[in-house]
Amino acid sequence: MALLVMQVAVSGELVEVFEKPVDDVDGHRMLACATEDERVIHRAGQILEDGEVWIDLIDRDGETLFDQVACFHRSDAADALQVHFGMNPEVVKDCLSKSNVASLYARHRVASQAYFRKIDRLVDCSMVSSRQSNRRRVGDASVMDLVIELRRRLDGADTALALNELPTPVQTAAGQLNEAAKSYASAVQQL
Repeated sequence: MALLVMQVAVSGELVEVFEKPVDDVDGHRMLACATEDERVIHRAGQILEDGEVWIDLIDRDGETLFDQVACFHRSDAADALQVHFGMNPEVVKDCLSKSNVASLYARHRVASQAYFRKIDRLVDCSMVSSRQSNRRRVGDASVMDLVIELRRRLDGADTALALNELPTPVQTAAGQLNEAAKSYASAVQQL
């Protein structure tokens, strides 16, 4: 069973406003029809525009199941959701109402901030003063100093614990970054 997820763009972020379990085949069919709609926005790296509605099909792990995401301007979204996804007009109206989106965005920001505070705490960057001193250190540091600090942090138990809280692609990227830092440090030491 897949999940049909509807998100609205607010201040450069996507806020989930609706989620509905659907059969994989039905979900693919609905999303394919939606992406063929003449009103769909084809993304080419543009900045998110407030009010845009994004519809995606994901699995239980949050991975996208369809190559394309359907995106509509706010003015076209209500009709597209009813036509392509069979949503009730009242549900669409409630989901896309400005007050609902604002409320969900506020909750989203609070949850995001709490999440990143937790991660910061785990990697020993939670205090404002330590963040400022970290920024000063980074500004004054050589590349080698930064690589050494990066390796120290990535090899630390707290960082490993924090990475376990993040999605698998982020964990993989951190591992690759750690390997790249080791390779760089070895290469510089051999010079």
